[in-house]
Amino acid sequence: MTNDEKRGGRLKLLRWLIPLAISTVAIWLVLRDIDLSQFVTNLSQIRLGTFLLASLIYFASFSFRAFSWYILLRRKVSYKDAFFTMGAGYLLNNLFPFRLGEIGRAVLLDNPEGPSGLEVLSSVLVERIFDVFLAAVFVLATLPRILGAEFDRSLITAAFILTLTGMAVLYLAARFRVRITAWLSTWGKRENFVRTWVAPKASQILEGLSVLNHPLAFLLAFGSLTISWFLAFGQNFVVFSSLFQDPPFWWMIFVLSTGAFGMALPSAPAGLGVFEGAIVAAFGLLGVDAALAFTHAVVIHALSFVYASALGLIGLRLRGEAVIALYHRVINRAPQIQSAE
Repeated sequence: MTNDEKRGGRLKLLRWLIPLAISTVAIWLVLRDIDLSQFVTNLSQIRLGTFLLASLIYFASFSFRAFSWYILLRRKVSYKDAFFTMGAGYLLNNLFPFRLGEIGRAVLLDNPEGPSGLEVLSSVLVERIFDVFLAAVFVLATLPRILGAEFDRSLITAAFILTLTGMAVLYLAARFRVRITAWLSTWGKRENFVRTWVAPKASQILEGLSVLNHPLAFLLAFGSLTISWFLAFGQNFVVFSSLFQDPPFWWMIFVLSTGAFGMALPSAPAGLGVFEGAIVAAFGLLGVDAALAFTHAVVIHALSFVYASALGLIGLRLRGEAVIALYHRVINRAPQIQSAE
């Protein structure tokens, strides 16, 4: 084995170990102050009807999120394909680290007669920016209720500004995509690398952003995603109400938005540990008992894991795909797609 191969092997090992280590530390920090017997007692308080209602709301939220992505894809695929492909992407994220699900969506929908892989990836990028923007807005809106007027909102404000800037950059890129493409074409006449590699990929990415030029499509996508968020708040409210008497609804807005930022950290598959840690920490600021918060986090996380994975398996079944085969396709395509980003 050469030195380069050994170095590559160590890097691959580190890529697995670092997220697993972060999740392990997060789990330890959460569990060290929790009485597991109390967790079991809390869990027994949740009735079957609560699980059923929370499940229905989950599917409604997922449906609106899939519709948002369907619009961002400019309806180049059917809503059914967008719906189950999103599930397949979540399935990959649930089983493997590194957020491979986003690339998995691009690999599954890459089609000469439909969107290219880079077009799909650009639509996922827009979706993620919308998500971060909404999460930052929700956290900023609720933090003053918790910490008063003197809290340091610099981190969340920075995330808000960066996301808003990202949205503006994407809009300008979509608005002037024809000029950018023409400029790259002119540059490509002098530089072979630009002509053969940069320009074609940039053209596909910019084409995927073109939906931002259409106000109605933008409002449909952004509005559907916003509805999806509020349905998710409702799902959390239904579950937490069975554990805590008469919680304010805005608690769910703060807790879930904070959890979304926690999920952005590197972690084991499915955000194991970091999601629970973020939820428990957010509830801690509200004065909620750690065992109660942990019970809520586990239930919400488990519902999401089971249903998203089930939808992903159905989607792969409809396409005649296998999970491991898709994983290898994604790993093989990842360097190409990531370098194009």
